[in-house]
Amino acid sequence: MWFKNLYLYQFEKEFEQDADTLHEALSKKPFTDCSATQRESMGWVPPLGKNSTAYTHSANNFILLTMAKQDRLLPASVVRETLQERVDEIQERESRKVGSKEKKALTERIEDELLPRAFTRTQKLDAWIDLKNGWLVINTPSSTRAETLATLLRKTIGSLPVVPPKTEAVGPVLTEWLAKYQVPEPFDIGDECEMVSSGEDAGIVAFRKHELGTDEVKSNIDTGKAVSKLALVWDKKISFVVSEDLIVKKLKFLDVLEEKMNEADPQSHEERMDIEFTLMTGEISKLIPDLYKQFTSNS
Repeated sequence: MWFKNLYLYQFEKEFEQDADTLHEALSKKPFTDCSATQRESMGWVPPLGKNSTAYTHSANNFILLTMAKQDRLLPASVVRETLQERVDEIQERESRKVGSKEKKALTERIEDELLPRAFTRTQKLDAWIDLKNGWLVINTPSSTRAETLATLLRKTIGSLPVVPPKTEAVGPVLTEWLAKYQVPEPFDIGDECEMVSSGEDAGIVAFRKHELGTDEVKSNIDTGKAVSKLALVWDKKISFVVSEDLIVKKLKFLDVLEEKMNEADPQSHEERMDIEFTLMTGEISKLIPDLYKQFTSNS
């Protein structure tokens, strides 16, 4: 249940559904496996697992939901190899060259033939809606996957007035923080960063598990490199890496939250997920505005 990434969308107006009405909507578009001729299939699944029938789970004005997406894996190399065999066979049998239009038709026919035998891969993606503060938070670093979930949710409920947060000021602020080796409370600088140089000879310098207050790091900023990723620790509870597009990656909940989890002593899988969700959203709902205001105030 602990999210490893935070991809953020802001609601432009209040989200009008509660957990029950959202459950009803999601339950009308459940996930089903790909049919023999489908390349992909998407839908919603109960976020607490297969033993649950609820398509949402709520705690303290946060609503958890889970999308499932299944793809048929048909490697392009297999299609190309089969196509070449068909082309060679036609050219040998009919003593003629196979043109591009015919190759395209053959390719489509081959894909239709092979698709029912292709393996499938199913992936799940968790997200939550923060009703009080107006955020949609998705557990992915990928803009493509985030947009896939947002698009499916929009189609499912009819409207989803969300936009990515403005990020113009993020990179310059991260650069300033690292140059001064100083961040506002309750943040601390971590042990990882990435810097990029501009121009035709643009390059990337990365430091991992490294003291970032050294002259070696600062010299890269002095030569004009800008910080594109920076590891931070929030309130001594959560460590993460934030990038210039305000995507939070490598999210890690530190010992203080693990201790609270152990104290709760959950007795079932569902109870454990509920406690983790409550602890996680309670802290991240404080982290997000603390982080976001550092950039909006400078924009």
